[in-house]
Amino acid sequence: MTSAAQRPLITEEEFLRLPESTSKIELVDGEVVVSSSPGYWHQEVLARIVVALRSWASKRKSPVTVGQAPLDMHFAPGRILQPDAFVLFGRIPRAHQGPIDRVPELCIEVLSSDRLYDRVTKRLLYAAAGVQEYWVVEPAGAVERWSGRGLARAAALRQRLATPLLPGFDLNLPRVFATKLR
Repeated sequence: MTSAAQRPLITEEEFLRLPESTSKIELVDGEVVVSSSPGYWHQEVLARIVVALRSWASKRKSPVTVGQAPLDMHFAPGRILQPDAFVLFGRIPRAHQGPIDRVPELCIEVLSSDRLYDRVTKRLLYAAAGVQEYWVVEPAGAVERWSGRGLARAAALRQRLATPLLPGFDLNLPRVFATKLR
């Protein structure tokens, strides 16, 4: 009989005692998941989406928080994740320390090297936590907008991104993915 070497599982408390880092480090059911550093285009596309979301949020009557990684968010016991970006209806207090303990309405992941983790695992984790919508962004020029119960309904978008979740938000996708901005 052979036995595979197993990494020890860690608790949330142990995870939260890890040294502060700008790396994307997540806790999923006791396992530490470290993502490789994103590339330039990943970060550029993410920045363009975050700027558009913040512009939309600034015009809302009620407070909206738009955040981005690296920032710990507590999705469930033993699940501390860092969405590339998120939208949360409400305000996070300026003095808040530690993981954000509210589940955002929208999570966004820009695909990078671990596409399966972003596309499948994270969608299932976000769905289990009650995230209402999930955008999987393909940096080559498309967005999958997942919504509905269990984030089971997908729409593939290449031209325009609008959603009932964010009334009045309308993103021109060819502009987001353009190599040069005019």
